[in-house]
Parts: sequence; structure tokens; C-alpha cells
Amino acid sequence: MASDGVRVLCVVPKSQREMKMRPETWAELTEKFEVIANETERNWTSEELSEQISGCDTVLTGWGSPPFTEQVWIKADKLKLIVHMAGSVKFLFPNDVVQRFCVPRNITVVSCAHALAINVAEMTIALMVMAARRIYEHIQALREKGVWKDKDLPTNFPTINGSTVGIIGASRVGREVIRLLRAYRDVRILLYDPYITPEQANELGAVLTNLETIFSESDFISLHAPLTKQTIGMIGERHFNLMKEGAIFINTARGKLVDTDALVRALRTRQIFAVLDVTDPEPLPADHPLRFLPNCYITPHIAGAGVYGYFQIGEMTLKALVDFFERGLRPEGAIDWETYDILA
Repeated sequence: MASDGVRVLCVVPKSQREMKMRPETWAELTEKFEVIANETERNWTSEELSEQISGCDTVLTGWGSPPFTEQVWIKADKLKLIVHMAGSVKFLFPNDVVQRFCVPRNITVVSCAHALAINVAEMTIALMVMAARRIYEHIQALREKGVWKDKDLPTNFPTINGSTVGIIGASRVGREVIRLLRAYRDVRILLYDPYITPEQANELGAVLTNLETIFSESDFISLHAPLTKQTIGMIGERHFNLMKEGAIFINTARGKLVDTDALVRALRTRQIFAVLDVTDPEPLPADHPLRFLPNCYITPHIAGAGVYGYFQIGEMTLKALVDFFERGLRPEGAIDWETYDILA
């Protein structure tokens, strides 16, 4: 039986929905609510969304979902809740849309970014280990050269245990990385984030400091800041010049946070290492020097991918609907419009 006749419009294509929702989760959602679903394998257009949204209490969006145009908002006569079954909502709801429609209509928008943060944090730790132990090169030497232990490669590696790790940004991902680091021994965690206090950092298990200290003292530096007008290019030459020999810089956030040219110069002239899941531009041109530098690993923006986090999106979505419509609660992941400018 539907929950008090609440109508849910799921615009997410069928294959994307099935990637994020276990069959039993989808079955429970369709049992509790009256659901209209996109059963195609493509994203709807804004026109198709406007044709379906009338009378719907909530909309489920995802990667590639159509923009909420003025025509969509005209037809959205009952809309109260939007659950974005992905991370950032800013491409769907730029500031002008927020101020014209979301705020005046008291629309609650939920992001499932925390579910993806779990995947990104796991990948971040994996990249730390892979780069420190030069795993890729050892596999490559064995496979392509037939060399059991390549003498040109190190066999005594930096480790997370006993190291100093610098975290830039106490975002969802940053906090999740800090949580995972607690499993290691004798790890000193430094944190830079202008929006939290030393007491809050201490509660997370980190020491709040500045960027200069992060780059000069850390063995591993992991970037998790949001991309805003203020943070574009926030990491540049002066930071890379402070890094210790052998230190590893990891970016699983956004490529535009980093001055790419400065990173190239630093990697060419210093004995440091970079691991990039994101780049600027993305993807890099085929002839870009970062593709060929031996002290740089690049992965194709896959940190957020993974079965567990994807299914957590489905769980978050169902819980958001139940909390909002059945329990009268503000759902986990609901956007605070007052701090929207500093969100990723």
C-alpha cells in the first residue's frame, strides 16, 4: 500500500537505478509509495520530466538527469522533496534556481554524496598504498620484463603505519578517510579546513593546522576540498615546493583545485609522487606530460565507483523517503541552503 498516496517520480534510467538499488530495496520502495519510473535505458529530457512531474510529491534524480527548467517548475505543483541518487546537486540546481524555486517553495533536496564518499575514501587509502609500495611498477616489471625483483625499483617502502598524513578538507570524504586511518598504527593526522575549529578537528582525531604545515610535514597529502570559486587553483607551486622528498600527493576531489602546470614542474624537478583520480582538463590530452611522468599515477575518475557505496545510495534514498513522508524528519544528506556556496 502506498504511504498516504505519496507519488514518487524516478527519472533515473533503469540500469542506473538497478546499479544503486538492490531488488529488495526497490521492492520496498514501490510497496510503500506510488512510483512512476523511467524504464528506459536513457536519461529523460527536461520536456519529458515536465510531462511527468505534475502531481508528484518527490523526484529521484541521478547522473545525467535533465535540468529543472522553468517549465518543469511550473508543472511541479506538489513537489516537496528531491533525492539526488548521486553526489553534487549543483549542476541540477545552480544558485539562481535555488533562490527562485527551492527556497521559496521550501523544497528539501537530498544528496547521496555520503554513500559515494565511502567508496572514494577506500580508493584514497588504496592509492596511498599503491603509490608508496610502487605496486604498479612491480606488477609491470614482472609481467612485461619477466623480472622477479627489478633492481631499479625499491623494495623498502614508505608505509601508512608510523607516517604523517595530511588531509585537506574535512568533507564527507575527508572525514571518512580519517576514520579509515584509525585502523593504522602510530599515524599522525594533520587537517586543514577553514570552516572547522581545533576542537572539532580533535574530535575527528586530527590536528588542525595550515596548508604550509600539511605540505612540509606530511608523508601522504590527500586533497578532499570542495570545488568553489574560492578553491580553484588552491594548491600550487609554493605548496609542492614544501613537500618532503618521497612524499605522495593524492587528489580524488576535483582537478581544478590544483594548478596543473605547477604540478608538472614539481614532478619533473623534485623527488615527489602524485596520484590523480581527477585532472584539469579531464581527461588529459593524449600528449599531456602528466600521462608520461614516472612519478605520477593517473586513474580515470573512478574513486567513487564500487558496489557497496552504490547500494548505499539506494538505502539512503529509501530512508530519505520514509523519514520525510512517514516520520516527518529531515533526511540525512539534506542540503543546507545557507552553506550551499561552500558545498562541493
